[in-house]
Amino acid sequence: MITNLRTLLNFNEGYNTINREERNLAAIFYHTLLLGDNLRIFLDQVGCKSKIVNKEAAIYFEYAFIRDLWSNITQGNEFKRNVILDLLKPDNRKELEDKSILEFNTHFGSVPKPSATEIQSPGNWSISYYNNTIKENIEFLRTCEFKWCFNAKPDIVIHTSHNAAVCIEAKFLSREGLYPNNEKEKKIFAKRGIPMVRQLSIQKKIMEMLDITTQFIFLVNHKSRSSKNDNNVLELTWKDAFTNLDTTNCTYFIREWLKRPEINKTKGKD
Repeated sequence: MITNLRTLLNFNEGYNTINREERNLAAIFYHTLLLGDNLRIFLDQVGCKSKIVNKEAAIYFEYAFIRDLWSNITQGNEFKRNVILDLLKPDNRKELEDKSILEFNTHFGSVPKPSATEIQSPGNWSISYYNNTIKENIEFLRTCEFKWCFNAKPDIVIHTSHNAAVCIEAKFLSREGLYPNNEKEKKIFAKRGIPMVRQLSIQKKIMEMLDITTQFIFLVNHKSRSSKNDNNVLELTWKDAFTNLDTTNCTYFIREWLKRPEINKTKGKD
């Protein structure tokens, strides 16, 4: 007799009844914001003070603005080098200005291997490598945070204009993330005595690097003891976030998803 996991568990419902993936819920929220007047309703709910400029307003899922700006640099290697040096402001700037392309990439341990012909994205730098070339903790941490800004992708970013945004970090079962996130790099931080870096801190640095005035929001299942956590960032439950939105034009499975008890519990409300 042929069996499968669903029949063994006598599970006959749709996956939407048990799905725990917060990115899926974030995608549902992203979709819902695009319907009708939902975007304006949500921005009013969170107290967004930025004016919506219709020709500039946009919503992005897994926002990678810095990564994509870098990939669109066409001015050549010396321009790329200067972008890095101007933004990072390393203590050894003069030394890095004089290095060859290969030496520059090697200083930061670019992966999969340092290029001799192209200044590589800081997103490709290796913490394990430049742990050996950057001795001072302040400089080392600044370099790590700079690197992470090229890799991090906030869940949802709403641009009300090119220069103003609302940045949303979506959580379902998980808590705010910490950097670094692999064991080898965690050991490097511990050995240096450097505290791990909060996810929100990197998101703030991303928006500062882009010079975009930004309001930050956590979408969570249960609030902290106050409506703002210790980052002084607005926390909003999924239930509250969806309450005022019109979901009549969402597909059936989304409307059913939003009926789930995990979304509709009142635990943790102020």
